[in-house]
Amino acid sequence: MKEILDIIKYSCIDEIYLIGFVDTDDAGVTEFTALMRYLFFEFNGQLLKLESIEQYSRLSISQTISVQLEIDLEDVIPAKSRISNIIFNNPLIDNKVAEIQFYNLQVNNLNEILCDALKMILQNKQEIFLDPSFLGINIGPSEVEKLWRDNQADDYVDTPTRINFET
Repeated sequence: MKEILDIIKYSCIDEIYLIGFVDTDDAGVTEFTALMRYLFFEFNGQLLKLESIEQYSRLSISQTISVQLEIDLEDVIPAKSRISNIIFNNPLIDNKVAEIQFYNLQVNNLNEILCDALKMILQNKQEIFLDPSFLGINIGPSEVEKLWRDNQADDYVDTPTRINFET
């Protein structure tokens, strides 16, 4: 867990990758089909893989060396798309994480963090919330967090673990 937190603490988010595939059978413009189950965050050349797991109810965060994708479909090409310019309020500045909140944090092993949801607050005060839903990982501002909370069972208890990276 310390390695993952150190990556977040000491680096800015350079890029966010969405993975998917393109179908080579279509005539005309090739369509990118996103697989929202996975997102990859790049911090100064180091990658964190975020995956929706456990029937899309939890989020797994682990370090990886490359953006990887395995597809069992024929006639498609694995692809990735850069989405930071869509997610960040200002993609031209240093998007450094000031605080991170894990909801119902569990450290599965030394190399993986599990949680029900995740919120990152950047130094510029932008909030990025990640919700592992059955349609894939929802990513966005506080409206995504509100939707996540509205969809929880009445007896659901979230226990936030806040880690502040500002010095």
